[in-house]
Amino acid sequence: MQATPNPKEAPTADQTLLVLLAQTGDRAALEQLLRSHYAPLRSYITRLVDVALADDILQETSLQIFRKLPFLREPAVFRAWTFRIASRIAFSHLRRARRWQPLDSGPPEPITTPSPNLGEPPDAAFFALLDLVSPASRAVLLLHYQHDLSLEESAAILEIPVGTAKSRLHYGVTTLRKQLATERKPT
Repeated sequence: MQATPNPKEAPTADQTLLVLLAQTGDRAALEQLLRSHYAPLRSYITRLVDVALADDILQETSLQIFRKLPFLREPAVFRAWTFRIASRIAFSHLRRARRWQPLDSGPPEPITTPSPNLGEPPDAAFFALLDLVSPASRAVLLLHYQHDLSLEESAAILEIPVGTAKSRLHYGVTTLRKQLATERKPT
């Protein structure tokens, strides 16, 4: 009796092979790797920072991947490694933007409650709620829930202890719940 192959193993083996080929200078393999990770990275970066910065950060992330790929010791962790690079660059941009943020900011825009359509992709209202959460908590929320990574993987990507990732996840979920509760209270 033959064992049924695990569907998650095949893409990982293919990805590892592509990484090894790209590390030896195969441009087609590098291009295929970057294309396969473009959408998840763009989605992650867009949720972390402003949409206007997403393209710049994605381009900078791709450049860093190209430059540092020969030094990646474990090709099997390529996906997590790309998210780590994207996180570092995004947080760097956020720190720079905060330094130049004007002191007088206008009133916050009203936030509408997201629709409770489970199983569908989140809508703009949900992502507007995410803007109320700190970037550190937002990163853990996005990696854990949107990209289906474990807390251990999310912590490794963000280079933080697992306990810190749990705390940031709890803080983010609590903040979102409080916001939703205040929106639902009658005035």
